[in-house]
Amino acid sequence: MTEYETHVHEEIETTIDRAGFDTLDPAAVRVDVTDSFRRKLGEYRRLSAADRDAEATVEYEIRIARRLFEDGRDDRWRDTVRHEVAHAYVLETVGPDAQPHGDAWKTAARRAGADPVARYEGDNTVDAEYVLACPRGCFERGYVQRSKRIKQPWQYTCDECGTRPISYDVGERPADPDPGTCYVDSIPWRTPEDQDEPDDARSTARYLLACPNGCTAWPYQRRTKRIKNPWLYACPECDTTLLSCGIDDSPTELEPGRCHVGSVPWQVPRIVHACPNGCFSTGYGQHTEQTRQPERYRCEECGARTVAYLADERPETIDPGTNYLE
Repeated sequence: MTEYETHVHEEIETTIDRAGFDTLDPAAVRVDVTDSFRRKLGEYRRLSAADRDAEATVEYEIRIARRLFEDGRDDRWRDTVRHEVAHAYVLETVGPDAQPHGDAWKTAARRAGADPVARYEGDNTVDAEYVLACPRGCFERGYVQRSKRIKQPWQYTCDECGTRPISYDVGERPADPDPGTCYVDSIPWRTPEDQDEPDDARSTARYLLACPNGCTAWPYQRRTKRIKNPWLYACPECDTTLLSCGIDDSPTELEPGRCHVGSVPWQVPRIVHACPNGCFSTGYGQHTEQTRQPERYRCEECGARTVAYLADERPETIDPGTNYLE
């Protein structure tokens, strides 16, 4: 355990005692001081059964941004620890359906001695965008660019346990990851099999997902999500938004971020799933589970229930959890 992690553990014990969170056991909380957060200051989660195998008593993990310990202000990292302990207490007592920064959490945060507000650092904070990590928790490293390690984690192994690492967007660590998998949303593959697509060889393929700059192209036999929504993906080489088209088309002559397949009845997003506070917005050509029932989803940054609306008809006033398509 590092010096910073020891400090966090001590603060967790003090906070649980101060707040009277009798249902929480300090020994049940694993601590990780990480370099990978960009805007987040801290994070908590309930560990899966697989994650707890080696530590039978551990139920939660609290992760704290390392930079909080490097500016000489103890109040910042202590407040963040108390903030996350309050989350763990609400999860333990109220359950997973509790609003992330709702009334139950605010009450718990005050008891813990934390400022009861959601906190992120400014957009100009420059840290990692992507993470390479051992799925067993041996290591975690942040990367600013989508390097080869991020794009092809299956080519490497953890020095400690020999497991193939995973890669993912900062703040989006998968709950139950498969070793050797790339979970970065903007990269159009997950495993080496996805890259090769043996069933979609050019001799039989009908469609292409391609970089408009000619860096690369992936042939497909079927109109998959990637073919129908190419704007969701970016070229791993040059970061340009991809396009989709017919197998005989020339991608370098077509407009990026559009579906140029004639049998698909759209070229650009028609439906948007978004945070009402502007934290994110994702366009789709057709309905998804998120756009059909946005009230079931919450923004991972601010905790607000999401909304859905037509791409060219964003409401002036947005009520969280509303489907404006109905």
